[in-house]
Amino acid sequence: MLDCEVVPRFPSLSAPAQSMPESLFASLYRRLEQFEGRVIPFHIGDTYLAPPPAARLGCQHYPCDAAPELYRYAPPPGKTEFIDAVIDKVREKNGMAFASAVNVQITAGATHALSCAVRSILSPGDQILVLAPYWPLIRGISRSVGLRPVEVPFSHVLLRQEDRQENSDTSCSIEALLESFVTPETTAIYMCTPNNPDGKVYTRAELEIIAKVAKRHNLWVIADEVYENFVYDGHQHVSIATLEGMAERTLTVFSFSKSYGLAGLRVGYLVGPAEATVAVRKMSNHTIYSVPRALQQCALGALIEGQEFLACARKAYVKARDLAFAKVSAPCLKPQGSTYLFLDLSQYCPRGQDSCIGVLERLAEAGLLLAPGVGFGHLYQKWARLCYTTAPLSELEEGIDRLNQVLGTMG
Repeated sequence: MLDCEVVPRFPSLSAPAQSMPESLFASLYRRLEQFEGRVIPFHIGDTYLAPPPAARLGCQHYPCDAAPELYRYAPPPGKTEFIDAVIDKVREKNGMAFASAVNVQITAGATHALSCAVRSILSPGDQILVLAPYWPLIRGISRSVGLRPVEVPFSHVLLRQEDRQENSDTSCSIEALLESFVTPETTAIYMCTPNNPDGKVYTRAELEIIAKVAKRHNLWVIADEVYENFVYDGHQHVSIATLEGMAERTLTVFSFSKSYGLAGLRVGYLVGPAEATVAVRKMSNHTIYSVPRALQQCALGALIEGQEFLACARKAYVKARDLAFAKVSAPCLKPQGSTYLFLDLSQYCPRGQDSCIGVLERLAEAGLLLAPGVGFGHLYQKWARLCYTTAPLSELEEGIDRLNQVLGTMG
């Protein structure tokens, strides 16, 4: 296996790039201005690895100056060749045997796919259950169209179950939790596996319970599976749409940003039942018309020739996870997937403070940015997310040394 290529560090990567609403980072940016050295951007969910050669703009496989069609509008659903490749992928890798062209929509990244999904199948006033901790933008996307996102402390219940004896009834506990949040206004469940931010990979048994509740109450499921390719230690990623009775009620979102290091190109896709995908297609058509052909061509290159990159990235990310988890002094669970550590900073917060913003400000003064936990749910105001794939191992180690040094002066 060849070593993965690394993206050269440009000034823009050292600056405080945003992955959450600016208001959450405003005070951190001000503190960061006091630091004169190299900023380590642990807050942004990205990679230091260069994307697969076949997925790069202007690569030898798809030279832009020799392909005039790249400058024309693409079909609103997506390029036919690209959609065909996506269909092959989700059938073979995800087990979605039902997938055909009517079930796929190419989108401007997963964020656009999720936005189109909630706008297409839900109505103002509807309640959407959001399994927490969750990807921050889903809350804002839901509120922007008049939905009522309701946080369900899903990981808290799972963690309590893991602490109990093996003969405890996990399924009843999960089912009871979900049932306690369902109301007549509930129309959908949002879930992310592998999870951003805590790295939890939902088991088939856990997904079966979510499916059971969804079917009982005729709910949609919006499945965020953008970290599908990064699952570790023998855990298995399962797409909930493949469970019995779920293909017709699940919209699944994927992304090239995380899988192939193509965050800047903004390419993703949605797979769902035909009637829902038609509505998503209309929404996409009326917001962006179509994803640029050149960007779709890069993503197609990743699908066709990116397997070596995925294997190399998984190997690199496991090494980064193991280093970060072993070295960091703050409590956290060992991630089963994705690219993050979710740190419990409560013991470092001054007495009487209800959030860890003071800790994060101190870290910013040391040239470190972490994502505030409050963005991932109201239960996580004293937590923070650290992305361990945003910098090479030497820089990751340096950053965690800085973090430990700051935490050592607090608490």
